[in-house]
Amino acid sequence: MSARPHTHAPSEVPIPTQVKKNTWLLAITQAINGAGMQLVPTFGAIQVVMLLGNATFAGLATSLMGLARVMTSYFVGEMTDRRGRKAGLYLGLWLAMVGALLIGTATLWGSLALFCVGALVFGSGVGAVQQMRVAAADMYPSSRRAEGLSLVAMGSLLGAFASPVLVFVAERLGLALGLNQIALAWLLVPLLILPGFWLVRSIRPDPKQMALELGRYYPASALSGNPQAFENIEKADLARVRVAAILSAVTVQGQMVMMMAMTALALKALDCSLSQISFSVALHVMGMFAFSWPIGRLADRLGRKPVILAGLAVAGLGALLVGMGQGYWVITAGTFLVGLGWSGAFLSANTMLADVTPATRRGQAIGVLELWSNAAGMSLPILGGLVVEGFDLRTLGFVGALLVLVPLYQVLRVQEPKPGDYR
Repeated sequence: MSARPHTHAPSEVPIPTQVKKNTWLLAITQAINGAGMQLVPTFGAIQVVMLLGNATFAGLATSLMGLARVMTSYFVGEMTDRRGRKAGLYLGLWLAMVGALLIGTATLWGSLALFCVGALVFGSGVGAVQQMRVAAADMYPSSRRAEGLSLVAMGSLLGAFASPVLVFVAERLGLALGLNQIALAWLLVPLLILPGFWLVRSIRPDPKQMALELGRYYPASALSGNPQAFENIEKADLARVRVAAILSAVTVQGQMVMMMAMTALALKALDCSLSQISFSVALHVMGMFAFSWPIGRLADRLGRKPVILAGLAVAGLGALLVGMGQGYWVITAGTFLVGLGWSGAFLSANTMLADVTPATRRGQAIGVLELWSNAAGMSLPILGGLVVEGFDLRTLGFVGALLVLVPLYQVLRVQEPKPGDYR
């Protein structure tokens, strides 16, 4: 009896060396970008209150970031479909540098107008850099695509550690120089971003090109055993999957941003120091990214749909804990769970959308997801500010929990017989 030739199980498809190298470069770039992004939930609401004198529009900074991403995400995605993913990354790094400098200068000058311009520029940069998710999806077959996205996402975990250090240095320098500590934190961000240009330059070849020639990097058995999910599927079924993926991402993104925009104010009301607030935000970011890899593995093994559902449930629980407002650690635990739920739902939703979109249109598809996600991120923080001002933090917690019910019907309609296959 002849022995059967050995083949890798779908989840055991080996990752080529070049893909590993590019993934690490993307992850480190994400870490650099993430350290600056963390200053938005840490200081954004506090800065607006400083400039305006009240908390009614405390979510303005976060909303402006979302507005910038709404205006630019689709166009950046369309550009990366034409010119490659690296073009979008370069553009994002430049915009993030300029935006950080403008925000820091505006804080020193007490200029709300300049602050708004800086927030729009910085938000545009952050949105462009999110094409890293498309780059990760490009380099992996469907059987390991969620894991590929998760490895890049985990780069933000390094940013979670770098940001409190950045804040600590800014606090000490501010005291020594007699300057605003929050402004200094923003002015230090470009020093973190500069190495990102070299990292992006080192990514070879462009991930989009790799997607078009995936057979050069993976054995035929790995690709033939995982057919493209958009092939041989009815258009109505494809549309159903895309709507479920986008609606899940939009909901969990909007809920997460709303809760984080208000959490800094809740902690400030408890007389927490800037370092304590920054540490709480860092734990939230750890929830978002520290478990990305096992979540990605689960999405590849169990399916995108069950992980989305679990993520929505955890995010709802976290919102309720934040709404309780019972001390620093309860609020911080809630923000951690909001981040963890976001990780499961957002990562799996992005993977699901990439599964059903060819590489030549993937940048635009993720751009649409980013557009609507950031529309939610733009509007819901303003809603959160009005809820807190008109009612209280507890009501905000209930609103955050109810939001995660929005995509349930569409997600439950998705048929996923096996992970990444929707036929």
